[in-house]
Amino acid sequence: MSVHVESGRRQWVAGVLVVLYAASGMACSSEQASEAPAESGEFLAPPAEGAGFQIAMSVPAPAATEIWKCKIDYLPSTFGFFAANHVKSVQSEYIHHMDVMALALTPLDLEPGIYDCNAIYHENPVLMESGIFLYASQVAKQEIQLPVGTAAMIPSKMKYLQEIHYVNTTNTDVDVFSYVNVSTIDPLEVTQRIWGSVVRDAHLEVPPMAKHVEWTRCVMNEDVDVIFLSSHTHKLGKKVTVARFDGKTAGEIFYENDDWHAPRLENFAPAMTLKKGEGLEFHCHYENDSSKTVTWGFGADDEMCQLGLVFTPSSTTASCDVVETSDGVIDTSGTMK
Repeated sequence: MSVHVESGRRQWVAGVLVVLYAASGMACSSEQASEAPAESGEFLAPPAEGAGFQIAMSVPAPAATEIWKCKIDYLPSTFGFFAANHVKSVQSEYIHHMDVMALALTPLDLEPGIYDCNAIYHENPVLMESGIFLYASQVAKQEIQLPVGTAAMIPSKMKYLQEIHYVNTTNTDVDVFSYVNVSTIDPLEVTQRIWGSVVRDAHLEVPPMAKHVEWTRCVMNEDVDVIFLSSHTHKLGKKVTVARFDGKTAGEIFYENDDWHAPRLENFAPAMTLKKGEGLEFHCHYENDSSKTVTWGFGADDEMCQLGLVFTPSSTTASCDVVETSDGVIDTSGTMK
């Protein structure tokens, strides 16, 4: 018999957590640092006027420190919606995660500026449920092209939060940066819209001095066509595997990732159809060489086990609902413990 603990999900509009990123309040240890250019145009020129917009952030990371900073700002003003069809990002190497969240459905009421993410999430735990993710990346360079006629519809003048989580293990202060270009198409060319969700197991216990596996099964509550999928763990994660689940048994593994820092992004062409009642089974394999039990959390010494899905059609109620886990506890809350 499963134990349920506050079921919830974090949804994405334009991109994938690559986990996740995640999608999603994540941390890591960085192996080296990168210097930021003086201006974003030197590294990634913004889209031409009328062809999209750029979101940019640069923050200092003092030597031998872990930073988790949030920037709050507004998207450019235009008429109606941006029809986002292509995203390209460039950022410092070894960032564990950078993501952009729409704040329209959240109670967060802060003026534009740079804030401490720890404080924001502690004071506003509902962000993990009500925040809508526009984009996320863990790698230095990433590019996502949606199919012809497919777009994420993003309101103009929308208030957003961009966050960077980074561990500077060097003895030198560095500037950590991220630039995201969102290219748009004419809204009249849009034939289908995307939506997405995160599936997580937030009840993790990785025992000390041991190898350990956590698995989760979820099923869709609506028919969807999955176009992107990726996984997310922290540094103890050695491998993630994903197989289709028909509601009773799992099929063959179709996704495998063994790089926790730069997880594989699966682009389905044609899309992978999941009917209502069908879903996924994913396994997170860990190796814990420390003397402490590691549990779910945002920090560099915590762990995660989750998938990010982007799909059509754009249904805000569609999700892959967790029905079974390896320890019998269903906790998808993702709130700070």
